Amino acid sequence: MWRLPSRLVSRLPRLVPPLEFPCRIDRLPEGCAELDNDLYRDPATATSSHADDRTRQLATLQLLNSARIPYFDRVWTQQLRLSPERAGSFLEVGCGGGVASCALAALGYNMTGVDPAEASLDAARAHARRLGLSHSTLFATGSAYDLSSFPADSFDGVLMADVLEHLYDLPAAVDQVWRVLRPGGVLVFDTVNRTYASYLLAIVVAQELAGAVPPRTHDWRMFVKPHELSFLLQSRGFLVDSSQFRGMAPTLAPSPAALVAQLRKLRTLDFEFPGLPLSDYVEVPSLEVQYLGWAAKGNSRAAAPDDLARGLRAFERS
Repeated sequence: MWRLPSRLVSRLPRLVPPLEFPCRIDRLPEGCAELDNDLYRDPATATSSHADDRTRQLATLQLLNSARIPYFDRVWTQQLRLSPERAGSFLEVGCGGGVASCALAALGYNMTGVDPAEASLDAARAHARRLGLSHSTLFATGSAYDLSSFPADSFDGVLMADVLEHLYDLPAAVDQVWRVLRPGGVLVFDTVNRTYASYLLAIVVAQELAGAVPPRTHDWRMFVKPHELSFLLQSRGFLVDSSQFRGMAPTLAPSPAALVAQLRKLRTLDFEFPGLPLSDYVEVPSLEVQYLGWAAKGNSRAAAPDDLARGLRAFERS
């Protein structure tokens, strides 16, 4: 009977997800996850991950734009009803290399981006210069947990793209967003659901086998379920309609020849999992893996529950 070499088997990832945190939307101890949020402080990683060349291995953020940018633009256009004479003011929290901010600036939005990684900010500024968007973008050092450099009610819209799944203190970040949004302002976001499908696709395949993202970019336990995020946002004074959340998924541009060549090496340690043949992302109905959503700042704010875990359990039963 033919078997995989034992040394190759030892390199394969486990197919069972780790134990979840007791309450993902509560404040978690910094560093409790197998997550390297300092990846983008490295200039080489920041440049590669935010590359303009969509064919580069780590340039998956560019592929995401084909689904998320039209969604963000549609939501802001419909919900904010901004006039041509007042383009509005918009903030991206955790802007990285400016992939999303620059795409929105190209549509006419005045974008400010904050990020704690200076290497990523350098990449963002360079990206804006290449596209001739320096006049409508501003990138500065900042943290999702501290937006005190901006006055209250400063922005018509806030964007958090590929950020929520990296935050240990979601309540603090949501509170900061609520403060800087104007009444009626709209938060838009994309993030990753915490399901078995997302574990297999985002962790096992994309991160561990194919290397589409660097090791420890994501920890499955940090992913956020849509109902968890809805409850947290509502508890912090946002108006949420989760029926308007949408999924997104990549299209594929497979290379059968490359896959066959690798399969022929399967009996040896020369085997490498072929790179993912990903192409542009599209909106899909399913929220099973990645999803997009939005929430509007209400005119009043009820007191947040003292026990988020207990409040979430009651929300799940309702």
